[in-house]
Amino acid sequence: MSSPHFSDLYDQEQDWLDAYLDGTIEPEAFEALQDRMMESAPLRAVMRRYLVLDDTLQEESHSFEPDSEGAVTPWLGLELGDSSGSVEEEPDRGKVLRFPSIGLLAAAAAVAFLLGSLVMYFGGGGMGENSGLAGGSESEPQAEGFAVIDQLFDVVWSEGISGKREGALLGSEVFQLESGIAEIQFFSGASMIVEGPAEIELKSAWEAICREGSVRMKVPPAARGFKLQAPSTEIIDLGTEFGLVVRDGEGHVEVIDGEIAVRHRSENEKLLQKDDALVLTADEDSVVTESGQVDFPDTGRFTERSLEAIAADFQRWESHRDQLAGDERLIAYYTFDDRPGGTVTDLSLPRNTELDGAKILAEPVAGRWPGWKSALEFRRPGARVRANIPGEFSAFTFAAWVRIDSLDRRYNALFMGDGYETGEPHWQIRDDGKMMLSVMVDDTRPNPNAPEDAGFHRVYFSPPMWDISKSGEWLFLVSVFDPGNRAVAHYVNGEQISTQEIEDRFFVDQLRIGNAEIGNWGQPFREDPWFSIRNLNGRMDEIAIFDAALDETEIAALHERSRAGRR
Repeated sequence: MSSPHFSDLYDQEQDWLDAYLDGTIEPEAFEALQDRMMESAPLRAVMRRYLVLDDTLQEESHSFEPDSEGAVTPWLGLELGDSSGSVEEEPDRGKVLRFPSIGLLAAAAAVAFLLGSLVMYFGGGGMGENSGLAGGSESEPQAEGFAVIDQLFDVVWSEGISGKREGALLGSEVFQLESGIAEIQFFSGASMIVEGPAEIELKSAWEAICREGSVRMKVPPAARGFKLQAPSTEIIDLGTEFGLVVRDGEGHVEVIDGEIAVRHRSENEKLLQKDDALVLTADEDSVVTESGQVDFPDTGRFTERSLEAIAADFQRWESHRDQLAGDERLIAYYTFDDRPGGTVTDLSLPRNTELDGAKILAEPVAGRWPGWKSALEFRRPGARVRANIPGEFSAFTFAAWVRIDSLDRRYNALFMGDGYETGEPHWQIRDDGKMMLSVMVDDTRPNPNAPEDAGFHRVYFSPPMWDISKSGEWLFLVSVFDPGNRAVAHYVNGEQISTQEIEDRFFVDQLRIGNAEIGNWGQPFREDPWFSIRNLNGRMDEIAIFDAALDETEIAALHERSRAGRR
């Protein structure tokens, strides 16, 4: 899409911009210009081409000082107070934009506007004319979809269809079930309960097509007007609930409560109310029929059976937990079951209470089996679990079930050695969704590639494995530090996503942990009260640390045995 031009602006916007550049804009007009800038992407795009930005904007830090006229002199050659309002060339600074003397209040507003523009330009990422965003609008996190899977019961997906999880976003796609029940929540507010075998084409938050299957629609007032199509039929919900079955090109529609409008083939629109029902023939007009002849899907009759299945699934995990606790390679194993007194119990055998953790501000919440198991949430900046793990180790495998709600920090802690001294690990996630594992090589040597960092080390990154579309999804994250094979590997849900060589200069095989934190990082043993804010905005259900480099087969098996939903 081509960038907007001055001629594309409204006449009033052109007048404001002319006056602004001429230095004759009045305070009231300037305020109106600011307001319009907030809501008009084309105006912002044109305005940017008139604001001369020096390359040093991202690197220099500057202050604001009032001059004798009460104007404000901002950073990087953007000056206020010159009555000419001209733009001048300076050989070593490029152009200087000068604003009219319109008083301190308007000058301050101009500064605020300019700084806002600069923040949008550099901090917004993609505000430039080549951002690739339609209309030149600001870049912001986006997710694709207009509906979400709320519940799944005994679902078997159609052959060749990738299975979906509860909470998954749905967009313009064909939703197919071989059997079972799925509840879909549209962003319009309408909900659809589908029973397989079914084939539903999702068109928008306000429209879907039932090609095959049994459907129950619930449409609250906010979603009134939701349209569900069947072969040769259009149904518009006028309030509350109706059912539809489509088999072999023919259908049956029935109003459970409220009212719907039905248009079948070339017939005039019919209004159906509670207990009204129609047979929708393939080649003929619709036929009035008795209600109550069809059972439409209902999540209620699946709930009890589902709860029994979840209980059995959790008991399966308990057996896995007890078996894993006896693995002689375990360093520590925490499952975060809610216990009084703020203690997080290490389950590795033989039991050693010295490895138990101390819970600080981390909150017990529902885990992967709500009602049966708890997890810990680290949403507050001070939230963490403190542990002390003595000893020397030959390798590390970190494995954790994590639900990430957002990556708010530059670095988001999973498991962190306190002082980051020689042989100590840091396991975390960067804000771009990359897992990071590093072990300090030598804390007495400077890092030539990053002098501001403490000590000589290397960070081993995975490819991006998380974005906002995975918010709220439980993930099995594993990172392996393997000095024996000189390799570092990262895994998600049992599958390896990256491996890297440990170069000779970064080799370290005498590993330790000592004081450490789960879900955050700080140095509480030091006198300085300041600490890095790296709390994980999310939940951790369990974490296991091994004095061994688990291989791909072992990690895949660990994921399979510990995951929820096997039933």
